[in-house]
Parts: sequence; C-alpha cells; structure tokens
Amino acid sequence: MNQLRTMRDLLVHDIQMMYSAEELGLEGLATLVENVSDARLRAAFEKHGVETKRQVARLEQIMELMEIKPSREVCSAMKGLLTDAEKLMRKESTPQVLDAMLLAAAQKMEHYEIACYGTAVQMTEDLGMTQAAELLRQTLDEEKRTDEILTELAKQRVNVKAEVL
Repeated sequence: MNQLRTMRDLLVHDIQMMYSAEELGLEGLATLVENVSDARLRAAFEKHGVETKRQVARLEQIMELMEIKPSREVCSAMKGLLTDAEKLMRKESTPQVLDAMLLAAAQKMEHYEIACYGTAVQMTEDLGMTQAAELLRQTLDEEKRTDEILTELAKQRVNVKAEVL
C-alpha cells in the first residue's frame, strides 16, 4: 500500500508493521534467552516468547478479519531496537551487566509494542471494529504485564546485581 488515504489504510499499515515487529521480536527474544545468565530473567523471556507466538496468531486473525496480508516491509523501529541490542552485546561486560542490558533492551521493545497496540486499539474502536479491538486489547494487556514483570526483575534482582560490581 503506497498511499494512506483513510484511517483504515493507516490501521492496515500499522497492523502489518506490528506483525513484522512481533516476528522480529521472536527472533530477538531467542537471542536474549541465549545470552542471559539470570534464571528468572531467562524464564520471563521464555514465557514472553510463548505469549508472543499467541500475539502473532492474534494479528493473523485480525488480518483475516480485515482481509489483508502481511507486508514484505520490515518494521524499522523494531529492527533498530534489535540492532542496538546486538551492538551492546558485542561490548565487553560482566554477566550481571549483560543481564541488565538485555533486560533494558527487552523493555524498550515492550514499550514500543505497548505504544503500537494502544494506538491500534483506539483506531479499531473508532472504526467500529470491536472484534479486532478486543484481540488487540488482549495483546496490549499482555505487553503491559510483561513490562511490569521486567521492571520488578530489574528493581529486585538484575540491576541490583549489576550495580554491586
């Protein structure tokens, strides 16, 4: 779609970009799991990976409802967040500081997704697409819960261990 003439056109574009972001996010989560040393943080990443697969399925359901297909365009925002995380992982650091960095990278991804899903929920509601809005709201709630879990892990464990060094 080269032109965005209506709110629906914008929503289609955003849904396609969220689909790309979630697909990229799954790859990114796998990298985070491979590199993290804190067991609780690893478990949180793995749990969110399972959730993300359900989120992808929801987006596929929404695309079917809207009669749209995934775009070949890649979500540049998520790609950028993952590129930044990869650059940081190449720097020399202790396992504790690496964990803090991986947690921060994951939260940046979550915050981006929260913004996307929040916007899409409002657009679908404005367009009277109640079924799509409910599916998007489920994902938005999951993303917010994941962010809360990561915040608690940062405050209680990961950042504390990195700070002590």
